[in-house]
Amino acid sequence: MLTFEKRTWANINLDTFRYNISKIKSLTKAKLLIPIKADAYGHGSCEIARISEELDIDYLGVAGIEEAIELREYGISLPIVILSPVFDFDIEDIIRYDIIPTLSDRKFTDVFNNYAKERKHVRDVFIEIDTGMGRTGLEYKKAFEEILYIKKKYNNISIKGIFSHFSTAEDEINQFAYNQIELFIKIKKKLKNAGLDDVIYNFVNSAALLRFPDMHLNMVRPGLLAYGLYTDISLKKYIDVKPVMSLYTRISRIVDMKKGDTVSYGMKILDRNLKVATINIGYADGFPRCLSDKGYVLVHGKLCKVLGNVCMDLTMIDVSGVDDIKIGDTVVVIGSSGNNTISADAIAKVCKTINYEVITRIGERVTRIYYDNNKPISIRSIANRIIHTKL
Repeated sequence: MLTFEKRTWANINLDTFRYNISKIKSLTKAKLLIPIKADAYGHGSCEIARISEELDIDYLGVAGIEEAIELREYGISLPIVILSPVFDFDIEDIIRYDIIPTLSDRKFTDVFNNYAKERKHVRDVFIEIDTGMGRTGLEYKKAFEEILYIKKKYNNISIKGIFSHFSTAEDEINQFAYNQIELFIKIKKKLKNAGLDDVIYNFVNSAALLRFPDMHLNMVRPGLLAYGLYTDISLKKYIDVKPVMSLYTRISRIVDMKKGDTVSYGMKILDRNLKVATINIGYADGFPRCLSDKGYVLVHGKLCKVLGNVCMDLTMIDVSGVDDIKIGDTVVVIGSSGNNTISADAIAKVCKTINYEVITRIGERVTRIYYDNNKPISIRSIANRIIHTKL
């Protein structure tokens, strides 16, 4: 019997991804760069990139050269921008796979230009300006002169894009985002007056796309929104998007336990008689250990509490109130069943973190099943990955 849904799996609804992109496009006329770093926020970068090509997305964004290579090897031809700093040892692959790097320091720029010059190439680059994130990019006070230096000195580099990154775009109380906007608009005007007019200026992320329509400029970079989540619940008033991913596992053991019996690492002592089920998901799969004795899953539409500590591969839950359960039954970890829903946001709230972390930490051994027109069309499993490349 062919069963796609085995131990633990995530369903990725490509129709929902299309829906979210259509909602985003309805709000802007700017180009779209879809971040698919961190395995497309846990959704699987190759299939998301394939659908992005179908949807005429303009650019894809990754964090490192390895992510870019995976997409090229899969056959993705869209322009790919590495949004994080890169290193000298990445240059050969950047050229080979036709990837756009983000320039972050003079030394790398020298080496990159010389490498391109030797091969008689002119290579597109993006440049980041730090307007207050304090993480990466050219220092703001030096950025204008540095960008003009790059433009004049390096003949084998073409400045394709200039961008910055918000620190507090979703915060409607903190005014810091407006400070960043002011700085970026100021330097953008100076750069355009200096001849950098035919450049893709871009700043807005998911939250800023919604809150600052005047800042869409040439391109927007909605990440979380594309996957159907919000950086803050207040942003729902601007747009309706739907989660692309749902997460499931199975029951592998059911026992009646008595008051005084112990469960899991740390020896949780039961304070009453319970029916306890073991489910085949643990923190190695991305089910956070911070859900120990606090989190919930759904079994037959009913909320079932986590008992004791979440283990690496397994977790125990209280199924005392659930009828007609059996080994092999499906458990909803993220998603809906009956009248109940467990979202990535709900898990993040319990764990005092953000929904980004919840979805990006869903492990590689969790099979991804891709649905199109309500039918499974492809599957990504640890069983069919390339294990090693011989050196």
